[in-house]
Amino acid sequence: MLRKFILAVAVIVASAGPALAEGESCGELPIAPVLPTVAEILQMAPAAALAAKHSAFEDVRHWQQDLKGYRDCLDALTNSEKRDLQNAQTATKPDKDKIKGIQDQMTQTAHNYDISVDAEERLVNEFHGVQVKFCGRTDVDRSSCPKT
Repeated sequence: MLRKFILAVAVIVASAGPALAEGESCGELPIAPVLPTVAEILQMAPAAALAAKHSAFEDVRHWQQDLKGYRDCLDALTNSEKRDLQNAQTATKPDKDKIKGIQDQMTQTAHNYDISVDAEERLVNEFHGVQVKFCGRTDVDRSSCPKT
């Protein structure tokens, strides 16, 4: 009797293990860089403001590269969850609890992706504000500013 119980637990852990491991494999959303504020850019000397703007641009670009890797992982996880859901739904005896669990995982993965998009939009908008204020200054080299 105990042997059957242990075997049953082992089967459950083995079948749930890959899904759990995949969910954790993407890790946390990469931490966004801290950009100089608009007020800081306005108070800096021209050369320091240019260096700060350029540094902020590089920080955003590197963070977006990390974010791409995070999203690629979420995409792979979504694809895996879709396959798991289809397999669970087409099984000879579909397990409603397993199907619900996979659907919940898919919802969480989509939510994590949405959070990453929101974070990127916030950071890019923050950088844009810094860039606009920098480019609005008359005492700086505006060759790196967008042409209007």
